[in-house]
Amino acid sequence: MMGSMRIGFDARAAFLDPHRGFGRFTRSLAEALLQAAPGEVVVFVPHGVLIPPPWYLRAASVVQLTRPRRGAFLVDAPAWAFTLRRHRVDVLHLPTWGVPRGLRVPVVATFYDATPFRFPSPARRWTRHRARRAIASLARATRVHAISRHAGNELLGVAAVSETRVSVVPLGVDAAFTPGPAPVPPRHALFVGGGDPHKNLDLALAVWAHPAAAALPPLVVAGAAAADPRLQPLLATGTARAIPHPGDGELVELYRGALALLVPSRNEGFGLPALEAMACGCPVVAARAGALPEVCGAAAVLLDPDDPGAWRDAVTALASDPARRTELAAAGLERARAFTWERTARGMLELYRLATRRES
Repeated sequence: MMGSMRIGFDARAAFLDPHRGFGRFTRSLAEALLQAAPGEVVVFVPHGVLIPPPWYLRAASVVQLTRPRRGAFLVDAPAWAFTLRRHRVDVLHLPTWGVPRGLRVPVVATFYDATPFRFPSPARRWTRHRARRAIASLARATRVHAISRHAGNELLGVAAVSETRVSVVPLGVDAAFTPGPAPVPPRHALFVGGGDPHKNLDLALAVWAHPAAAALPPLVVAGAAAADPRLQPLLATGTARAIPHPGDGELVELYRGALALLVPSRNEGFGLPALEAMACGCPVVAARAGALPEVCGAAAVLLDPDDPGAWRDAVTALASDPARRTELAAAGLERARAFTWERTARGMLELYRLATRRES
């Protein structure tokens, strides 16, 4: 237990970016912390959003922030200074948008990945610049939470943070992600995520654009990548379906009915969809890149993210081999049991203790 510690937790991303990875992480961690340390967490949320009723019961307080609604370099520092004068906390966790200058409380900040440095997108120069500034600002944190060993190693190469101030606490998988009551024949293959260059949507599209894909079930693209114009030729032929904003319930059903989840990313700080798929008994075919080998272990088929032929062969083999699918599903279920939000919350509570001691 944390004793009399008051933990400030910035939960704005849970409401402003609910379908993005860091938004889902923020919401899941907030709920796990409120369960693990009831009465000790001060939750900061955007003004006017609908708060889950249990949060009011378990939080020390729920504070609605009028401005800024999300992190902003010019106004976040004075806004936090004003807020923290009115609402005392012993440690502040900022899971998104970087660390402003001049905060007078110990700060824990979360780092996801170094993609803005490693895989720049020329079409989004301001977004990339902002992301790089946010990552550099983690040097102001008392302690940095890395979501995987891979992420922690990446951070050391792009920000002035000493290794002794970085702690790895893996993510968890929500209890809603479970296998169905009985296996069902594969209805589709699945890609979950955005269309950013490092997500490597092109590889999945290349597999389904090949003539051999006629023997495969359709590709479902769920998440932000569903709006990607590169998907249009496959949508026009019925070879693919797009689901832009699936809720957790819909995602569970998509995982349960999938031949496999494809995660061809060239970099991932963690790879939450892979973990969710495994928890649902869905076979995973993932890139041998980023944190994906660390998260998936031996429970997934791991391939070169730049070899479409190997992916086509792997998916085709799975389609014709129910025994192999069953084997991968069982291995994935076993692997996913090690990743719980309760475990993540315990790790974060220990990290908050370290931050209040200002260890370096």
